[in-house]
Amino acid sequence: MPVRTVLLPLALVVVGAACAGRPLPSSTTAPEPVRALGAADAERFAELLAMADARRVDSAVIEDALTRGSTPVRVEAVLAIGQVQGRAFVPRLRDAVRGRDTAVAATAAFALGRIGDTTAATILVLGDAVDDASGADATVGCAAAWALGAIGAPARNAIVHGLAPRVAATQPAAAGVLAATLYAASTLRPVPADAVLPFVASGDAVVARAAAYALGRGRDPAGARALLGAALSRDPDTRSYAARGLAVRAAGDSLADTAVAALRRLVADSDAHVRIAAVQSAASYGAAAREMLLTALADSDANVRIAAGAALEPVLGRARADWVRAFGADTSLAYRRGIVAAAVRAGIVLEAIANDNDDRWQRRQDWRYRAAAADAAAGTSVERMRDLALPLTRDPDGRVRTAAYAAFAPTVDTQSIRVHPWRRQFMALGLTDADFYVRATALGALQRGASAADGPAFLRSYALAAQDRQDDARVAAIALLVSAWSRDSAAFTPTLRDAVAALPPPSDPVELGVARGSTLFARWPASAPPPHDAAWYRGIVDSVVRPALAGHPARAIIDAARGPITVELFGVDAPITVANFIALARTGFYRETTFHRVVPAFVAQDGDPRGDGNGGPPYAIRDELNRDGYARGTLGMALSGPDTGGSQYFLTLTPQPQLDGSYTVFGRVVDGFAALDGTVANDSIADVRIP
Repeated sequence: MPVRTVLLPLALVVVGAACAGRPLPSSTTAPEPVRALGAADAERFAELLAMADARRVDSAVIEDALTRGSTPVRVEAVLAIGQVQGRAFVPRLRDAVRGRDTAVAATAAFALGRIGDTTAATILVLGDAVDDASGADATVGCAAAWALGAIGAPARNAIVHGLAPRVAATQPAAAGVLAATLYAASTLRPVPADAVLPFVASGDAVVARAAAYALGRGRDPAGARALLGAALSRDPDTRSYAARGLAVRAAGDSLADTAVAALRRLVADSDAHVRIAAVQSAASYGAAAREMLLTALADSDANVRIAAGAALEPVLGRARADWVRAFGADTSLAYRRGIVAAAVRAGIVLEAIANDNDDRWQRRQDWRYRAAAADAAAGTSVERMRDLALPLTRDPDGRVRTAAYAAFAPTVDTQSIRVHPWRRQFMALGLTDADFYVRATALGALQRGASAADGPAFLRSYALAAQDRQDDARVAAIALLVSAWSRDSAAFTPTLRDAVAALPPPSDPVELGVARGSTLFARWPASAPPPHDAAWYRGIVDSVVRPALAGHPARAIIDAARGPITVELFGVDAPITVANFIALARTGFYRETTFHRVVPAFVAQDGDPRGDGNGGPPYAIRDELNRDGYARGTLGMALSGPDTGGSQYFLTLTPQPQLDGSYTVFGRVVDGFAALDGTVANDSIADVRIP
């Protein structure tokens, strides 16, 4: 399934960076003990995979795994409980958190966070695990801290208690667990700044980094002064988090001059990721950041230039000559599309997309330029969108039409629709477009104002979508009908209700999930049948899980334009995802693709043969959320919603704690970081190989 933003655009850098994450291979890293999976345990593991993949609770399978299985099987059992939301097993998970097997205990804590159990008993157990963590079971404390962050507001007191100096000082494994608790604090709104502040100046780099992250992500004015000190840290991640937190919203008038001075230094930092964070925050100060951003446009790192160009709108204003000079600072499309879009938002239409330019992007043979012209219209005035995007809705390439419709989509059914009623009528034309994602975009845009009167048109679009290779338009049509029914059911005629009732139930779990709970689709089953037979899951265990447990994990080599990137795949933690990735790679699915989406200092994303972020295989796979964290170079599965993975994957360019627990981690870069860091949008990929 596609994702055009992440990632907006993932389970535990909290664990990965601070506690029990997977270290990259080095001469100082002790090898993991070799483990084997006997025949009976292999069968149990396969049964758990099948149960989790079908999103159903099988008590007999879980009980057998918990009572008779080896450690890897018990870990998989408690992980599966979280995946299937097995609330009946919450007491067992609480007991497991207190157990002697730390791998099982940590995974049980993670599962409690996934279930989101907010009862006092669960919060107390997790809080105790944070407080009592020491030595070998620091892993449990880290996972428990993440779980408290996942639970959120109901766990605020437990998180703050875990940050109390008297508690932190008594923990032999204080640094790891304390850092995990600070990351958990970053999920709260507002961030408990008073509890976090004492740790910004910690002598432990891991703790100081986590504290800077918590304050920087919250952009809390109470933490701005402390972040000025963090900006001087020797650790680049800490400096990056400090730069992020020094935006004008946090600094305010009283610290503005001091914050700008700090950002001026950070824009010249030795680390490109720090410079990217600095230019993005500097832009919030408007004209005061002018020289900083203009300097960044000549940075030696392409992604710094791209980030600076995309942030120019509040800095350059309507000074056309400045925009023209900025446009000329770099010739790549990845850079120039950001400049063009920022200029349009500032009220300047550059020559590249001006209607009086015979060589404007809208006429280029390369579809990416035409799509970029449409993208530039997003978020601007209706008049500007009509001028730039409307003509491109008739483009021969569906990817360009998708971009054009997407520019209008957010404005449909807004307050100004009464002034411009043609927008909704125009969007309705997209319901019968030949391109599946144009239809999905149009259906999504019309959802908020859907009524019974629109039902026949939506049904026609759903019938057209039945022939699509991908399910996006079908999912959007079902969601729209559910929305229309919820607000306008009284107006549904018997004929319309009968037409909906006559729709054959889909086998796609995503489609069924959208319809679940709506009485309009009461005749449809609540869930899809198991997607595969027992032999298929046993094959996954034999081909992926057992070799990984035995110390022979699969690897993939991404033959990227700037050099090969080698990734180790996590066959135990995400076996179905790994098997899917390997199968696609071996069939050549990733051959001659591109990194269609690169967000500086965030992620690089590939896996779409279509090239615009909306393509994939004709199926979706389930999420396999696990305790692995999104550290730098982590391989994750891109999504457009829960359980919508397919072929698109992303690699994190920097640690991304805010994504933890939302996207499947299924590997990590072990070689080729220079190639990854140099990647920009539209860089080519020759192939993904499995050695």
